[in-house]
Amino acid sequence: MKRKIILGRYMEGDSWVHRLDPRAKTAAMPLFMVAVFLVDGYMGVLALLLFTAVVIRTTRIPYRYYIRAMKPLMFLLLFILVFHILYDAGGGKLLDVGAFKVYAGGLEKGIVSASRMGLFIMLAAVLTFTTQPEQLAQGLGSLLRPLTCIGVPTDRLVLMLGIALRFIPTIFEEAERLWKAQQSRGLDLSSRPLREKARLIIALLVPVTTGAFRRAIGLADSMEARGYRLGARRSRFRAFVWKRADTLFVAAFLLPVAAAALL
Repeated sequence: MKRKIILGRYMEGDSWVHRLDPRAKTAAMPLFMVAVFLVDGYMGVLALLLFTAVVIRTTRIPYRYYIRAMKPLMFLLLFILVFHILYDAGGGKLLDVGAFKVYAGGLEKGIVSASRMGLFIMLAAVLTFTTQPEQLAQGLGSLLRPLTCIGVPTDRLVLMLGIALRFIPTIFEEAERLWKAQQSRGLDLSSRPLREKARLIIALLVPVTTGAFRRAIGLADSMEARGYRLGARRSRFRAFVWKRADTLFVAAFLLPVAAAALL
């Protein structure tokens, strides 16, 4: 937990949320997404923020770790906010300085849209912090199993999810390592123009992507060497048992959906 990039990592704990069935936590995610898309305006977003804060509190993981999980994506949130401020002309005019104009509607939509993305990130952090990647993949596989009747390759989807969850922190670590290597060679972005900063950051994505592909190929070779085959029947080390707490957890996420639909 001392590493800088922690989004996508599992954190040991014994909270109520840690002990929940992975299927319950996975099912709660789309419900929360529906609620986030239904809310509109400051009050709705504030209510969801309070709800998310309560869920985070029950995980017994300090809030600062969730804030750290959001830091790598703060640029995206800022971009969403600025985009709406600059290009949405709804509502009354709040600021007019030459070609720069800020409207009340654009500011509100920017804050709401950025808050929505932040809520997604925080709940995704709740899911990954409290659920081991293999359990999360197995839980999703159990939920998607009925789709096999119509030919959906759920085993492939689950495998892709499991690998992606494990690669998220790896890719962030690779990007951080390359960034520090560039800084050790004297790279300083503080004095560079914005266009050059963007060009250098985009150039950094090339070795990061190459490294990710290299790791993926190595993982595929390792799995083949161990005899892994898609579609083969597999047993589970631990069977999932749906309990009353799981039902209550999913029901709790139905409340904001119902409230957002009615208001």
